[in-house]
Amino acid sequence: MRTVFTNGIFHTMEQEGDTRSALVVEDGRIVGFDPAAAENGARSVDLQGRHVFPALIDAHLHMMESIALISMGEAMCSFEDGRVEPHNLTGVEARVREIATREGARPGSMLILSNYVSAAMDEGRLPNRWELDAWANGADVWVLNIDGHSSSCSSSMLEALGMEELAPEGIFAGEAHDANLGKLTGYLASHVTPTVLARGVAHFCNECASYGIGTVCALEGNDDVERDPMTELSAFLARRMPLDVRLFPQYMDETKLDRVAKAMAQPRVGGCMKWETDGSVGSRTAAFSRPYRDGNQGSLYFETEELAATVSSFAERGYMVSAHAIGDAAIDQLVGILDGVPGRHRIDHFEFPSAEAVAWACEHRPFITVQPGYAWIDQRFLHGYERFLDAKQIASQVPLATLAAAGVPLCGSSDSPVQSVDPFLQVRGMREFCLPEQSLSGFEALRTYTANGGEMLGEKKGVLREGWEASFFTCDVDLETCPPSDLEGLRAQETWLHGKKYQPLSGTWGTLAKLLVTPPRMI
Repeated sequence: MRTVFTNGIFHTMEQEGDTRSALVVEDGRIVGFDPAAAENGARSVDLQGRHVFPALIDAHLHMMESIALISMGEAMCSFEDGRVEPHNLTGVEARVREIATREGARPGSMLILSNYVSAAMDEGRLPNRWELDAWANGADVWVLNIDGHSSSCSSSMLEALGMEELAPEGIFAGEAHDANLGKLTGYLASHVTPTVLARGVAHFCNECASYGIGTVCALEGNDDVERDPMTELSAFLARRMPLDVRLFPQYMDETKLDRVAKAMAQPRVGGCMKWETDGSVGSRTAAFSRPYRDGNQGSLYFETEELAATVSSFAERGYMVSAHAIGDAAIDQLVGILDGVPGRHRIDHFEFPSAEAVAWACEHRPFITVQPGYAWIDQRFLHGYERFLDAKQIASQVPLATLAAAGVPLCGSSDSPVQSVDPFLQVRGMREFCLPEQSLSGFEALRTYTANGGEMLGEKKGVLREGWEASFFTCDVDLETCPPSDLEGLRAQETWLHGKKYQPLSGTWGTLAKLLVTPPRMI
């Protein structure tokens, strides 16, 4: 049956300011824009004068880790009165003890503490194993830094993983962290119960829908474990979720890739984990051609010849390859490799590119996933870049406006759980970019979460166009023209996916039962 949506301002995202007064939908697809369709027997839905935009596409997040942390974790730090709290280890101790007491922490139980901000700590570090042992009553504790590339563990967790020699003080950073994240997440997976899973899946889907997100690109998988049940579970759930999930398996191991590739509509591989070419600024492991302020320089995780052979092997078989690169040295290495392989690929982050890498991107137009919300937060609250980088490095941050003007499809993303899935934080970061001359307009910023994401996936989504997917959300704000400050705390009023209004999941056993009987879709 046809449905005509009326009394809305439908922003097509085809061109800036291009709107329609109605939207006609049939079988999950847009079939026209004629408001008179309601007179011909179509069901009519009044959208109460709201603005309507294509459902958003988060091009880079880690779904299962987000689900687990939502349902099992606690946030360590928050922003209060313009600063990060707690801001020292005394405050961290009080926070850990409070959580441990509330959760009844004891030997054998597990605490996951995320959103730790080491760059904002007076001591500039994560808590060590002995501190965590004392503060959490001997429980297994995993503290994750906001940069996503460093963490710390209590003694009992280190012993359970057999990693005492790798991190004698319980603190992992850079390659030592990233190369062993599969072991850490695998241990986390062993504590995921059906109840925890139901709660986490419901919270994740509901939160995405509350922001108008209809599609997520889930970067999942670790090569540092023999079997990766977390990613196999991720693929199983993704095929049945109410959101559209597009899997990017983070494998170089062909055997692991084969286990999930049969569920994928398009051949894609890469992202983070094994596909990281360097670390992060917060852990001072992003690979730069010049040293950090403390003299550290970071390092490349791959020999160029080794990485080039792997990228070429996948590219020649028709895979879209996606790889993490933050520092200019890592970006230059990856660009040099992509320059010689067939196909159009992704660069994740592209945060501090050299002038040569920018010129290459403007010419070849790879897909680039960006998270400018992090730089927006850092400039105002964390001040990690100021602490670790010199002025020239800070000024070399991804030139958003230059790339957009050259037609490079920038793809907006959150990197959840490193940041919240909130797309409007990222959009605000693009519109109030730390390099003001490189800020994007409201329309350009929205395109990164709509049309550009659809182009990257090669699917008819992200634009309100006849014959395309009828997924959209409504809100009271014109996102193309509103002041950036209006984006703070913004939520969608309603989200419609494939022509159907999103219904929140309950988070009970019924959620899992519903997923189990849902026919699987390709991801």
